[in-house]
Amino acid sequence: MLGKIRYIKTMFGIMVLLLVAVGCKSEAKAPASGELAYKETLLDEQDVVKALEENEVKLTADSSASYFELNKVKPTIFALPDQEKIMVYVYGSDKDTQEARQDFAEQTKLMDMNAPLFYNVKNALILYQHQVSNSTPKEKTAYHSNIEQAIEQLLGDEIYVKLGKPYNLPRMEQFIDNFNDHKADQLKITALTIEGDPIYTYLITDGTKLQYVNDNREDTYGGDKGISKTECTAIEKQNKEENTVYTVTGCQDENERYVMAVPGLQ
Repeated sequence: MLGKIRYIKTMFGIMVLLLVAVGCKSEAKAPASGELAYKETLLDEQDVVKALEENEVKLTADSSASYFELNKVKPTIFALPDQEKIMVYVYGSDKDTQEARQDFAEQTKLMDMNAPLFYNVKNALILYQHQVSNSTPKEKTAYHSNIEQAIEQLLGDEIYVKLGKPYNLPRMEQFIDNFNDHKADQLKITALTIEGDPIYTYLITDGTKLQYVNDNREDTYGGDKGISKTECTAIEKQNKEENTVYTVTGCQDENERYVMAVPGLQ
């Protein structure tokens, strides 16, 4: 009887340890004490509409129209002149917009359609259904340039890089100036791979320290996936061949870290 009681106590102890271990593994790690963290700023539909209208995109709400539900979100649809439309989707995070794009591709893969132009900005996704053929360069559509200007306005403390083209690049120089002047600031760089996967780089400063974070976990074809963090002391801008390259230096591991490259900028 005594042996049976000891066996039950032992098994109970093992079960408690397993439950504790599982609980600890599922918890998200909070930033270490004193570690700087990027604070995400989200957009709402009003922010998007205001920016579009300020850049001369003439929107008229069209409640009678319908369009694809993407990643469980229905869009707000706006009519444009010449029977064109803009669809605005707002999500809880920027990662949700990537899943929405994948959802669109899955829903339309067997359709013969004039595909809309896609624009990501933070947690919002804008689709522009134009009336020109897909073989026409997007620059020839009526509102592409206006929408891009609105996107740059909405990016705030984020730089978006698609096919080597940076949006909101002046924000980099502003961050460098603030860091050199010992002012707190933060910057997020979202660079899309050729396949369209995002790689995130964060720079955060409290006016004295400079935190560098790189997150490539969503890069399907990238190696060594994960989050890399280090603290550095300086930001450098160098001309290399035909690119302007930004790096952070004086890092804890004594290596410089790549931030971004801008082609043709001198």
